[in-house]
Amino acid sequence: MGFYRSPETLVKKYRTRDPMALAWYLDIPVEMKHYPESHLPGLTCFVANRPFIFINESYFYETQKAEPYYTDEMISDDILQVAAHELGHAVLHRSELKAGAIPEYEIFNVRSRMEAEANKFAAGIRIDAKRMIELFNSHLTLLQVASEMHVNINLLIYKLDDMRKDGFRLPYIPKNNFMGKIHGVGSQELV
Repeated sequence: MGFYRSPETLVKKYRTRDPMALAWYLDIPVEMKHYPESHLPGLTCFVANRPFIFINESYFYETQKAEPYYTDEMISDDILQVAAHELGHAVLHRSELKAGAIPEYEIFNVRSRMEAEANKFAAGIRIDAKRMIELFNSHLTLLQVASEMHVNINLLIYKLDDMRKDGFRLPYIPKNNFMGKIHGVGSQELV
């Protein structure tokens, strides 16, 4: 298996943004399991000296029971997002995984360096920058672009922040407190 730390390199080499397919190419098993007692959507750990990704289907279906607006399409999108995040752990954090499970509280726990790195990796897998810029140039809001790209708005903000750091001039530059309330176009939050 080749070792790739860049999500863009993986996407380019294997011509897919599907994290399940990328995991397959990298010989990283992805198992869909039902763990209703767990409140985690996914987990990556070492089994038989290699990383394994586990996706907890119960997490999504329990959420759907509690929130009827949470559609099957949203579940599919979120499963891909979680898989991309967990793939980030499998690729970026092998030594930490070998030492034991990475404590994970929420997929967007930005207080943890490893969680932030996995989110940035997931954004690189799931979001095509060219398409994102086209959508922004058509005057869609942040929420509309996230919806159009079938990604969580927080993942979109990770991508925007990463591109901004690389010198791209972007239509939105969210403040660091982006995990708080996000308002529509023209809001003071989006200066």
